[in-house]
Amino acid sequence: MTKPYLALGLAGPHLVELTASQTLLSRWDALPLAFTVLGIDRIDGSAPAPVTLASSAVGATLSSATKYGRFFITAAPQRDHPYNIARRVASLAHLSGGRSGLLIGVRDTYAPEGPKDAPAWGGAGLGGGAPLSAQTAFDAARAVRALEQSWPHDSIIGNRETGILVESNRIVHVDINNSFSIAGPLNAPEPATGASVIAWHAATAADLPPVSADDPIDLVLGRAGTVPVVALGDEPPAGAFPGVVLRADFEQSVSDLLDVAERWLADGFAPVALGTPLRAALNLPAPGPLPTTARAAFPVPRPHVAL
Repeated sequence: MTKPYLALGLAGPHLVELTASQTLLSRWDALPLAFTVLGIDRIDGSAPAPVTLASSAVGATLSSATKYGRFFITAAPQRDHPYNIARRVASLAHLSGGRSGLLIGVRDTYAPEGPKDAPAWGGAGLGGGAPLSAQTAFDAARAVRALEQSWPHDSIIGNRETGILVESNRIVHVDINNSFSIAGPLNAPEPATGASVIAWHAATAADLPPVSADDPIDLVLGRAGTVPVVALGDEPPAGAFPGVVLRADFEQSVSDLLDVAERWLADGFAPVALGTPLRAALNLPAPGPLPTTARAAFPVPRPHVAL
């Protein structure tokens, strides 16, 4: 039987602890983990901790301060419009060389409540809003995936002879109209490693994502998912799983978590090659491309021979 991979789940206080210690960062970066969820307590229904850091800000720190570690940032449309989530996801993939991904949630336990009739992203005071539901989170994930693909990486050609830097006619509108209304495209190109991995957290069957033909979810974490989450102090779960997320509580330290992770990796869990992009590390297929009928955002570029 294939050995499962090991991943970690960090809550708010652990993000503060990890980013404040070069020793812990070095230990974490050297472990052959599949990934680490940054701020899992934001989206798993936990009560907020006394301290935390923005998940994407920690991801940016890890991208520059480490070489090998992979991670998911956490986000929910309760706080952020998916266009803003997509910009951060794409930027982190560029910074980390594809070592990052997104764990989408329905609610963000640290986010303010928006208007009763449209609480999703309304709490940020940006106007508009949508119902705070699994469908809204799922639509946000679909938007992130489409936006990240709206500017294909291989459209950047840098042709010195013609002066055409980008085949801009291949940049397309996403034209989304569900929980969100987005024309697009994203104002950043697709990462060189392709569209980022998008995960979902499901503690129960009722938390599973909606079923859709254009499903953007690559991975489901939690008791109802394919990758269970286990509390630090518990034993590894019985059964066949591709991987397990080992999660520390607020009162447990990052050092405690790394100690156990090192023991589990030495006894029964499969190491994952250091530094490889997240999608390749999890052996996940590449998502399908946007429809060929997507409308171009720009005309076909003309040569600039003077350049």
